[in-house]
Amino acid sequence: MKMPNALRPALRRFSSNAQHLDQEIHHRAALLRGSVPLYHQGPRHPISPPNLSLRFEVRRLETARHDWAFIWTHGLTSSVESEDEGGWPFSGVAHLSDLLPVVRYDARGHGRSADAIEPTWPAMGSDLCKMHEKMFPKGRIILGGTSMGAAASLYAALEAPEKVEALVLATPPTAWETRKKFVPLYQESLALAEKQGLEAAKSVAETKARPPIFLETERGRASFDIGWRQKFSMGQRRYCAALRGAIDSDLPSPEALRRLNIPVLILAWKSDAQHPLESALMLQEILPQAELCVADSWEEIERFPEQIRGFLLNLL
Repeated sequence: MKMPNALRPALRRFSSNAQHLDQEIHHRAALLRGSVPLYHQGPRHPISPPNLSLRFEVRRLETARHDWAFIWTHGLTSSVESEDEGGWPFSGVAHLSDLLPVVRYDARGHGRSADAIEPTWPAMGSDLCKMHEKMFPKGRIILGGTSMGAAASLYAALEAPEKVEALVLATPPTAWETRKKFVPLYQESLALAEKQGLEAAKSVAETKARPPIFLETERGRASFDIGWRQKFSMGQRRYCAALRGAIDSDLPSPEALRRLNIPVLILAWKSDAQHPLESALMLQEILPQAELCVADSWEEIERFPEQIRGFLLNLL
């Protein structure tokens, strides 16, 4: 199939490594899809498979900048497809592609990406560094993500501070002392899924209180079942591996985070045990250039992409 002329410059900017991208790249208008191989050989990640690849999509409209890119990472047990379906309120991130290229991808062990032995947040941060090295080696990079994706973005910024210009941290997860208290809940979910399967895990999850803000609207209420459809799509083995990665992970230390003297937008909401406002407030205090936006309703949550747009416009 002949490639539209509008897409040729975008592919050339993926560097000389572009020939390694999945041959099954689909294109329509300003959308590219494919798989990018990552290599984590060496002492830092000695057990990561050398053939690890991540499934990605890049959206870019004609009005977008050529010298910047925004890479977005989904949350635990989610995927690009699940976000698009409404499993988490951040599908609107894709519509920022009129400003700059927007890269979304399935994290290791999630969605359509390859399995990985080590689906921890630091490893996912290294994945992000490899992605922008291969896809945008000379561009200016902004990283963003929700929950697990926010954590991965922080680790990537610490690993390659010379590459990352800014961060968008949506619904930061539990961290440090609060995480120590929350990990047993992950361990209970993991044990249940391993012994009785995902149907049992979902049945128990249905009995637990959800953030009130999600119960305000039909879209908010629907996100629970949409999220579980993605978990069933992962299958028991990959779901359990993802939980183990979360159990073995935490945010970088406050001492490390204080070195990130770059603009940071933090997005949060109240009354969510997995993503407590306390985490967002601590990050706002620790990160030198952080600003915080807290939603009080589902309607305000759905305006988060516009908050991100304003943040990006101040940078570009």
